[in-house]
Amino acid sequence: MNQKTLATISVAFIAGLMIFSSFAGFVMRGGDSDEVKSTGSAWSPDEFGVGGRLIDWDFQGIGDALGMYPEDLVFAYWIDLNTSQELIDAAGSALPPSFGMLYGSILYQSKIERLSRALFDNGWVELHWVKPYPLGAYGLAIDHDGYQMIPLHEDLVKVMGMPVLFGPQKSVETVLDVISNDLPTSYNFTLPYDECADLQVSALGGGATDKAIGALLPMGGGYREYYLGASPSDEGYVLTAKFRSPNGDTEIKVRDLAEEYGLEFSPGDDLVVVRGQVDGAKLTELLSTLTAP
Repeated sequence: MNQKTLATISVAFIAGLMIFSSFAGFVMRGGDSDEVKSTGSAWSPDEFGVGGRLIDWDFQGIGDALGMYPEDLVFAYWIDLNTSQELIDAAGSALPPSFGMLYGSILYQSKIERLSRALFDNGWVELHWVKPYPLGAYGLAIDHDGYQMIPLHEDLVKVMGMPVLFGPQKSVETVLDVISNDLPTSYNFTLPYDECADLQVSALGGGATDKAIGALLPMGGGYREYYLGASPSDEGYVLTAKFRSPNGDTEIKVRDLAEEYGLEFSPGDDLVVVRGQVDGAKLTELLSTLTAP
């Protein structure tokens, strides 16, 4: 979903969701609108009070998220929303928009702590890591292999758990099938697994049959695989970008960017790596350049 598509449904979605959330929240909290506060580290998805199967999956980085996504995944990002606000704002400006980052405060009673958004050939989904809270009455749910898909607005549903799965019903069903081992997950991603960062982005170049999704791939998709990671540091932000089998034009662009921003450029036979420190004043500009189609 691109920004124009998101914008066309956001107003109706938020209006409908606010009406639902206001009523449901009043019933669940007895009129108290205070956000649920974290009272301990031992969180359990059972605390949502939803029947059926619940998602219970590690969500410490994009590598965990990739294990839940289908094999036709072409683009995904993961972000720790407890990181610096400057990095969150830069990610919001540079990356395809997400419902969680835009409207997280009204989607749940708890803050979204971590978030991932994924684009694959047949749709998109988001994963939201929130502190479990009693969901209360949620109306009719749609069963899928024991998981309860809770309708939100039009075709959007959510499945409670850790993390919460959110998106169009068909896409959510696809991810539930992956989690249930009824569909294979993506094995084409290799670069993120040795990395740890507060913001992580992964993509496969040239793999999208959906032209709209292909048009969103960072740097035009001129590589076999792409990874970007960024985290706060004492000197600004530490950034790592990796390109597996980049084409000639992409490698030249990456080399020029490294020179412009004073980053280390390490070419190899099959892998090009860029690393270094980035000043906060240049963070949004560099992230936008590295993630732009």
